[in-house]
Amino acid sequence: MVYRDIPQLFKIKDITILQSLLEIVIDRPGQLIEITELAKDLNLSRQTLSNYLLYLEQSFLLRKLYNFSNNRRKTERKLKKYYPTVLLDIIFKDDDLSRSKVFEWLIVNQLNADFFWRDSYKNEVDIIIAKDRPVPVEIKYGKIEVKSLLTFMKKFGVNKGYIISYDREDKLLIDNFIVEVIPAYKFLLDTKNPQHACRTS
Repeated sequence: MVYRDIPQLFKIKDITILQSLLEIVIDRPGQLIEITELAKDLNLSRQTLSNYLLYLEQSFLLRKLYNFSNNRRKTERKLKKYYPTVLLDIIFKDDDLSRSKVFEWLIVNQLNADFFWRDSYKNEVDIIIAKDRPVPVEIKYGKIEVKSLLTFMKKFGVNKGYIISYDREDKLLIDNFIVEVIPAYKFLLDTKNPQHACRTS
């Protein structure tokens, strides 16, 4: 599809740019992409790179996550994260880092995530489900950490957050904030409603 359908659909002459972009995102799912810097690295104009990323999004090969904010203009201006919607065998390696990448990719796509959160101090939450009150969700393949989750909850007045873990299940009460740790198998088995495991009750 990358080498045939997309070039025909969007009248693209140089398919190597598409290939490079897709490989960059597949190699590091969830990376923050600074358009200006990446455009320089690829010797492209900023607009050309933005167009190619859009082509991959519209072809359902990339998922773009916005940095959550109550201000829509700020959300549009901030850095975005990109995830592939498919993975190639180049990422499937027998080490914890590769397994962690695949684990994060799987949960992000299962939740159809649209937002993450990152502040100027590099506190970061993997997924924000934008409801009447935002629902923060962290993805932890290994060690359970709650610092960034609690920072978000305090900033946005949210009293409950979630961590999707590899196999741990727990409920933590920290400074009157509740953090529910849900094992991935339990989350993934909930096929009727992929966001049910992160309900706001």
